[in-house]
Amino acid sequence: MIKVENLNKSFDGVQILKDISVTYEQGKCNMIIGASGSGKTVLLKNLIGLMEPDSGEIIYGDRSLSQMDENQKIQLRQNIGILFQGSALFDFATVIENVMFPMEFFTDWSLAQRKERARFCLEKVNVVGSDNKYPNELSGGMQKRVGIARAIALNPKYLFCDEPNSGLDPYTSILIDRLISDLTKEFNMTTVVNTHDMNSILEIGDKIGFIYKGEMLWQGDRHTILDTDCQELRDFVCANTLARNIIEGKSI
Repeated sequence: MIKVENLNKSFDGVQILKDISVTYEQGKCNMIIGASGSGKTVLLKNLIGLMEPDSGEIIYGDRSLSQMDENQKIQLRQNIGILFQGSALFDFATVIENVMFPMEFFTDWSLAQRKERARFCLEKVNVVGSDNKYPNELSGGMQKRVGIARAIALNPKYLFCDEPNSGLDPYTSILIDRLISDLTKEFNMTTVVNTHDMNSILEIGDKIGFIYKGEMLWQGDRHTILDTDCQELRDFVCANTLARNIIEGKSI
């Protein structure tokens, strides 16, 4: 579980995050949603320690991120997996080398142990027989799967996904959504997904926080989002044709 309490962040006198409070629950896909420029990416970067808030607390389990010493932060990083927006695979490395990469920094495992763990993770994301391929030999969907395998390589407690469906076709997007959801439940991770994709939100949004102009304006889940009275959220949701038709009671 991750708790965010009264988080604020500004740049050059412009407040980007305004008193954000939210809890991200274990074993669930917790979604940060909002339009471009709403502050959701800044929130994600604060959560994983790439930025420091001006005020407020980020609490992992029972420990505040701001109160951790360097050794405690290193331990925390070992328990964090990240799926980057563009997968961020290394072009010069093979599939299995990409997945083994975090193990080289955070474990003392032998090469055989690293390969065994990498192959286990690749099997979990249904990538088999591609160990020696390079990223440019894979489709966009396969690259995402390899990115997920690398993110879970150290068996993390926390998984962060930044726009996981960016650049994917609708069918592949659904497969990636379901894969993230299934892994979250299987390994009981606290998963945080940063997205503006309504299809993903309606598919796997166990808990949803809507950010509007830096404020956490609404919290709920995929079952309640279409019934919201929050006008700003309705405007965001209705930009998606399918969601708009459901809200308006039109046939699809």
